[in-house]
Amino acid sequence: MKNSLVITLFLIISQLSFSQTTPWTEAGVREIAKNGSEHSILTNSSMLTQEGYLYYAEILADRLLELKPNSPNYNYRKGFLTLELRRDYLAAIPHLEIATKDVNPNFDMYSVKETSAPTDAYYHLARCYHYNEQLDLARDNYQNFINTSRKKSELITESQLKLKQIEVARQLIQNPVNCTLKNLGSNVNTKYADYSSVISFDGSSLYLTSRRPWENGKADGFVDPKTDLYQEDVYVSYLEVDNTWTEPMLLDFCLPERNEATIAISTDEKRVYLYEDQTGNGDIYYSDFYNNKFNDIKLLENSKINTEYWETHAIVSPDGELLIFASDRPGGYGGRDLYFSKKTANGWSDPVNMGPNINGSKDDDAPFISVDNKQLYFGTNDERSMGGFDIMYSEIQGGNWSAAKNLGYPFNSTNDDLFYTTTVDGLTGYITSYRPDGYGEKDIYEVKNNFLGVKSHTVLKGEVVTTDGSLLPDNMIFMAKVNCLDCETGPINHILYTRNRDGRFVTGLQPCKTYTLAYYDAADEKLMGEETFKTDCSDEYREVIKRLVIDPVNRVVVFPKDSVEVIPDVVVTDYKNIELKHYFDYNKNKLTVKKGELKDFVKEIKQQLADGRKKVTITIESSASYVPTKTFNSNDELAKVRGDNMKYDLLDYFESDKETAGKVVVVVTKAIVQGPAYEHDGKNREKYRPYQYVFLKTE
Repeated sequence: MKNSLVITLFLIISQLSFSQTTPWTEAGVREIAKNGSEHSILTNSSMLTQEGYLYYAEILADRLLELKPNSPNYNYRKGFLTLELRRDYLAAIPHLEIATKDVNPNFDMYSVKETSAPTDAYYHLARCYHYNEQLDLARDNYQNFINTSRKKSELITESQLKLKQIEVARQLIQNPVNCTLKNLGSNVNTKYADYSSVISFDGSSLYLTSRRPWENGKADGFVDPKTDLYQEDVYVSYLEVDNTWTEPMLLDFCLPERNEATIAISTDEKRVYLYEDQTGNGDIYYSDFYNNKFNDIKLLENSKINTEYWETHAIVSPDGELLIFASDRPGGYGGRDLYFSKKTANGWSDPVNMGPNINGSKDDDAPFISVDNKQLYFGTNDERSMGGFDIMYSEIQGGNWSAAKNLGYPFNSTNDDLFYTTTVDGLTGYITSYRPDGYGEKDIYEVKNNFLGVKSHTVLKGEVVTTDGSLLPDNMIFMAKVNCLDCETGPINHILYTRNRDGRFVTGLQPCKTYTLAYYDAADEKLMGEETFKTDCSDEYREVIKRLVIDPVNRVVVFPKDSVEVIPDVVVTDYKNIELKHYFDYNKNKLTVKKGELKDFVKEIKQQLADGRKKVTITIESSASYVPTKTFNSNDELAKVRGDNMKYDLLDYFESDKETAGKVVVVVTKAIVQGPAYEHDGKNREKYRPYQYVFLKTE
C-alpha cells in the first residue's frame, strides 16, 4: 500500500514539472487548469481536496466540468466543494443530483477512467435537501447512503443522527412558534461570513465577527489559501436613531494575520471576550477598553478554564457570579460540553460539567445568560436539533438548570443557528444563521418573539451626562455602587461603570426590594451623591430609569432640573416604541402636529392608546449647532427652546383630548449644543444641519 502511494505521488509530481510556478499557489493551480491534461487536473484536484485546499481544488473541478459537464464524478466534486466552502446548498443540489445517478462503492478518486461518483454523494445531497427543508428527499438520500456505503464509514452514524433530526424538524415545523426574523441588511452582512454577534443589553451595540477584507488592503496577504477566506476579525456596529445599523468598525486589537472572534461582552462594554487559536487548540482571550480604545488581547490565565483541549466560548453572568464555557476536555457527554465555575474570594472555582439536562451526545456551545441570571441559551447539534446547530433554552428551577428545550421553528431552521444573545427584556435577540435570503455564507438576523421575555424582574437603566450636556470628561471614571438592603441572600453589592461612548449603564434588580445607589468618581473613590429607592412589587418585567447630571468641576451629582427631568419608571409592553428625528434650519424651532412627520408620530401614539396601551412616555433630546444665532441670546437657549416647544405642544395636544389626557408623559432629557466649531462658513448648511434637531422617542 505504501509503495503504490509513493508511486502515485511520484507520477503526480512528474506531471507538474512543466510548470515554473509552484502548484501550491493560485497561479500555479490555474496554470494546471489551463494547460494540464485531464489526468493531471483530476489527480491534483483529488490531492488538493484530501489536503484541505478546497479553494484550489474547486478551480480544477470547474475545469473538469468544462471537459465533461455530465460526469457524475466531476459533478460530485463540484457539489461537495460548493457545500463545504460556502455552504451554498442550493447551488450544490443540481451537481449532486447528477452525481447520485451513478454511484460506485469502490470509487477511485485518482482514476481518470472513473466516471461514477462515490456513495458519499447520497449523504451530501441529503444534507442539501435537509438544509432546504425538503425532508422526504433528505430522508431517502440518508437512507440510500446507509444502504450502499461501506459499513465502516463514519458518515453512517452521522446519517442515523440526521434521520432523527428530520423527525424533530417535522414536529417543530408543524407547530411553529410566534417569532419573526429579519436579516440585518447590507450595512452589517456582506458576501463574506458574518457571525458570532453579541448584542449589548440596551440593544444599541452589536459586536460581531467577520471574514471581510480590510478597507486599506492590509489583510489581503493573509487570505487562507485552503479556503480563500480572510482571517476572523472583530467589529462593532451601532444602532442609529432611525433603527438602522452603522457600517461595522474594526476594533483596535485586530491583526490581519490573526484570527480573533467575538464570544461575549461585559455589561458596561469595557471588556470583550474572544476566541483565538494562536496557542494551538484554541482558548479564551479578552480585551479591555481603556485610553479610549480596546487594547491588545490577553489570554484568560486560568488553567482550570483554558487547557490543552479546545475551549471555544465563554460567558460571565450579568451579576458576575457565574462563568459558563465550552470545552472538549475528556469526561464530557459528547464532543464539546458546557461547564460552569462560580466566583469565589480566590477566583473561579473548579469547573463542573453542567450535566445531561444541558449537554448531549454531540457539541454544545455558545452559551448566553439573560439579565436576570436565570435563563440560559446555547447551541447544540445533537438529536434535539432540527439539523445543524439549534438554539436551546433552559432556566433555573429550584437551584438547578431545567432540561433544555429547542426554541422551535422558525426560530431555528434545518441549517446552523448559533450565537444567540438578547437585549435586556429578552424579547429581541440576534442570531447567526444561513438562510435563503442571506448575503453570504453566514448572516446575522434579528429575532423578535413574544414568549421568551424576562419575567418578574426589574432592570436599572442609567445615563450620565454633565451639566453642559456633554459626556463625562476623560479624567473622570463614573462608578455606581448598587446595594440591596433586604434581598433574601443578604446585602448585595454590585459595581457598575458607564459606557465610554454614551455614559450609560445597566444591571438587573429584584422586584419589591430596597436599594441604595451611591455614585463615585472611581479615580479616587470620591462620593458624588447617593439615593435610596424601592423596586415595584409587580411580577411583570419593569425598568427603572435613572438619568443623572454631573457637575464635573465640583464632582457632585446635580439631580436634573430645567430642561433635564427625571423619567418615571417605564413599564415595557408589547407595543412598538416609536422614534422621530427632525432636523431644523438655522434658528427654526417649531414643528406642528397638524401635518407631516409629527402628525404621523402622534397619530400612531393615539392608535396604540386606543388599542389598549396604558401609558406612553415621550422623551425629547434637542440640539443646536455652534453657528451663531441672531434670534436667541445663545445657542444653549435655542436648544432649550426647541425641546420646550416640542414638549408643551405635545402636552397640549394629548391633554386636550379626553381619550388621551393623563396617559402621556413628556420629558426633555437633553438640550445640548454640539458639532464642529464655527468657521465663518454658515452657508455650509450640510456641515451643521446634523446637529440641529429634536429627537423624540416613546418608552
